[in-house]
Amino acid sequence: MKLIFRQPYPQVITRVSWLEETPSTNSLALSAREDGLVIVADSQTAGRGQHGRQWASAPGLGLWFSVCLEGAPQGLNFAAPLAIRDALSAWVPVNIKWPNDVLHDGRKLCGVLIEHRAGWNALGIGINVNHAQEDFPDALRETATSLGMAMNMPLDRELVLTQVLRHLDARLLQWRAGAHASLYRAWADACGIIGQPVHRAGISGVAEGLREDGALLVRTSEGLVTLTGWPGMDQGS
Repeated sequence: MKLIFRQPYPQVITRVSWLEETPSTNSLALSAREDGLVIVADSQTAGRGQHGRQWASAPGLGLWFSVCLEGAPQGLNFAAPLAIRDALSAWVPVNIKWPNDVLHDGRKLCGVLIEHRAGWNALGIGINVNHAQEDFPDALRETATSLGMAMNMPLDRELVLTQVLRHLDARLLQWRAGAHASLYRAWADACGIIGQPVHRAGISGVAEGLREDGALLVRTSEGLVTLTGWPGMDQGS
């Protein structure tokens, strides 16, 4: 494990460690139980995405990292995408797609997976930084993008990481202070999904509302349906 710095961030994040390879940074974060620790890997062999999907974590191209945080997970699902949106906006225009993907020009740039176990959270974040289109698996080439593709130039991954962690630290401070309602309002506004068509998990309809836990209310031909977006919030794997 390569430690890239020890100097604490002002509030929540305490230190960052960088590995060459690991099965999953989220698994390491859940087992570490060190509040504020960030674990970064050059590549993951079993990176996890939402709904049990595998996250493609090619060596040296992106940022794959997890933050270990003690406490209840409520509000993390709002804080994380807001911080990433704010950070990546320094390079390209981005927006949040419900519940927590960060997109550029309609293509996925970043994903978030929050897992909780016995009072500890693993806040997993994957950012596509220097991928070319051919670096993505075939199934993702039409739906994914990277900062490098958007800017037509490579970026320094440590610089991107530093920018993201500074914004994330500020949002985590709000989370730790219990400002969940404020985070929710900012996140709900950023999603901009109300009134939009929804096609997800075999359900089709129009987004009618967002609950304060982040669940989406969808008006279908058969009535109002509730969609939740964070299966890992209840249990870790």
